[in-house]
Amino acid sequence: MVGREEPGRLIGRVGGRWWWMMTMALSVAEGWHWRQRVMRRRCGGDVYARSSHYHQFFLLMDFLFILFFITTLALTVYKLRLIKPIKKNLPPSPPGALPIIGHLRLVLSATPFHRTLQAISSNSTQYADYMLLKLGVRNVIVLSSPHAVEECIHKNDVAFANRPHSIAFDYYSYNYSQISMTDYGPHWRNLRRLTATNIFSSTSLHASSDVRHDAVRCLLRDLYKSTTNIGAPRKIDLKLKFFELTFNSIMSMLTGQPIGEGLCHTKGNNWFFDVLRGAKVKKSLAASSKNRDAYFEEMIERYRSNCLAKKKPKSILDVLLSLQQEHPEQYNHVIIKGIILAMFIGAADTTTMTLEWAMSLLLNNPETLQKALNELDHNIEPHCLLEDSNLSNLPYIQSIIQETLRLFPPAPFLFPHASASECKVDQYDVPSGTIIVANAWAIHRDPKLWSEPNKFMPERFMQLQSLGQGNINNKFKFIPFGIGRRGCPGDGLAMHTITLALGSVLRCFEWEKIGDEPIDTSEGVQFLLPKAKALEALCKPRSEMLNVLCQI
Repeated sequence: MVGREEPGRLIGRVGGRWWWMMTMALSVAEGWHWRQRVMRRRCGGDVYARSSHYHQFFLLMDFLFILFFITTLALTVYKLRLIKPIKKNLPPSPPGALPIIGHLRLVLSATPFHRTLQAISSNSTQYADYMLLKLGVRNVIVLSSPHAVEECIHKNDVAFANRPHSIAFDYYSYNYSQISMTDYGPHWRNLRRLTATNIFSSTSLHASSDVRHDAVRCLLRDLYKSTTNIGAPRKIDLKLKFFELTFNSIMSMLTGQPIGEGLCHTKGNNWFFDVLRGAKVKKSLAASSKNRDAYFEEMIERYRSNCLAKKKPKSILDVLLSLQQEHPEQYNHVIIKGIILAMFIGAADTTTMTLEWAMSLLLNNPETLQKALNELDHNIEPHCLLEDSNLSNLPYIQSIIQETLRLFPPAPFLFPHASASECKVDQYDVPSGTIIVANAWAIHRDPKLWSEPNKFMPERFMQLQSLGQGNINNKFKFIPFGIGRRGCPGDGLAMHTITLALGSVLRCFEWEKIGDEPIDTSEGVQFLLPKAKALEALCKPRSEMLNVLCQI
């Protein structure tokens, strides 16, 4: 048993005894010296002559104390020599970590973080699966292979089901009550059950189909008005248009009607996790959090008053407010605002980015664009808009979206996990509180998993579907929405919205690049994956869709 005891526990058990005796002896000695000083003042300095027996007694006590201390120390050292130091077998860590800041220089470099880590993992086999980074005082393990993702997030998903805490999450989580940021436990299970049943279920998505179609028609109407007055193709800021579409779609699901003005854009820049707690950052987060909270509070109260005065289609806020009446403590305003915020964080920027990347790739690959148009024209009646009933007949459009998500996952590191307790993964020890992130971007471009990984080739997903391997999430090599119990619950809604929006703008309008140069596909240096330069393209209505567009 001695050989298995940790040094810290041994020192605490054995050393605690002599430390107590030493403290008591010092207390007695201090009392004796204080008494000596008092007696010296009262008796004229001859205290030693009058109390020599006390002096001899304390000399003996000093000798016994020193002897006891030396014996205990020698015994402790002897036992420590018998113990083999317990060293944690941590994952390999790349060289170059600096004191205090660790590997923060990698995060702050001009190269996108996911590309930097992919270069490190691809250049050395020891980092192919796991890589340990020191970001300030936080340990971060980066997963760079399907095997590592399977071990951590699938087989050990309960151990890594928590979320890390940081200053950004402090302000974006409503005290960590929001579903995507709360720790694993009863509260998370209740919210997950609520969203799975009342927001993202097939029944709920079908019920909210009309309001999403209204948001898409609003986009088509806006594009038509922007182009018909000129005649020639007009330059369109697609990033802005796609964000307005996404925002209106979310607001439609929340309130039952789209809202075109007063956009409340909560940007995804640097909310992934932070390690620098600067005063300016804190002040900015506090201000934006206060404004956002006031906006949500006003939206809820306005909707509550409008519901009483006017009957509306059942929406997400209807469901949440009715649950609040039944269980006021369980579904208070903070919980409702957290659910609203989760929908914006999980959908607004990510959906916009995916649509923008998909259009960029199609404009750079006109043959693929023509194949998509042929599929749309073949499966949709002439002079008709794209409907939900058509989506299942558009495998090539869906393959384009999947290939876009493979090349440019909107969250290249997915959402971070945190270990709830110390555990072991493969041969490595993972301390409690360690942050786990999966480099989905690196996995999606691994040449061992994908042929020509950097090439835009939607046909690869068509081939997988024909082989019956459409659900390739099970192989952990395609994970744009995460996996396991903390995976994105709204993946079905996201794919539906993106397919409907992309198919509609391709069906109704002709798109061209501005100039002869390819569309710039440089990535922004952020923890999300936006384009470095917003997409602008030339747009004009397709002649066969003019009559339909003018009636929207």
